[in-house]
Amino acid sequence: METWQFSLFFAALAVGYVMVHLRIVRFEEHLRGLAMLRSIDERLQALSQQIPQRDHHEQLARMEQQLSRLREAIEDVRETAQQVGESLGDAIVRIPQPPAPVVVEGGAPVAPPSGGDRARATVETRLLQLGYSNLRILNDLASAPTEGDIEVQVECERRHMPYKGRVLVRNGAIRDVALQSVATSFP
Repeated sequence: METWQFSLFFAALAVGYVMVHLRIVRFEEHLRGLAMLRSIDERLQALSQQIPQRDHHEQLARMEQQLSRLREAIEDVRETAQQVGESLGDAIVRIPQPPAPVVVEGGAPVAPPSGGDRARATVETRLLQLGYSNLRILNDLASAPTEGDIEVQVECERRHMPYKGRVLVRNGAIRDVALQSVATSFP
């Protein structure tokens, strides 16, 4: 083996060592994060032991609902951060105002918004937050239930590119957004 071959071999070996070392450092950071999750799990177990059994189910349901809201808020923040990273112009979103509360006119109460109106507002708000525009809802939501699953077929645009797909609404909350660009679906 000549000197230059040995030098190349040694350099490759050193680069390999550095790469393995960096991977191990990242793995150790990941394990530290998992250790924090273990402490959170221990705290939750201690909390569940402190709660009386009769209130246990109610409080767990409330906590589950709050964790679900927190998860959705974190997803919204992540998606917004991605949008800001893609383009500052697309980060500004116009969200429609929620429907007005029930108002009594001359002694007769005004009917609250129907399930279809709520689903329409929820879908429009979510898609506008995601950066879509020119929204067209293809389903007739007039007879949509207030609770349960509603699949809403939509057409919209994002950066002047048409998108089609569906949005699944469950009990007034978005559960899934499945939109696909028309350009990618064209053969």
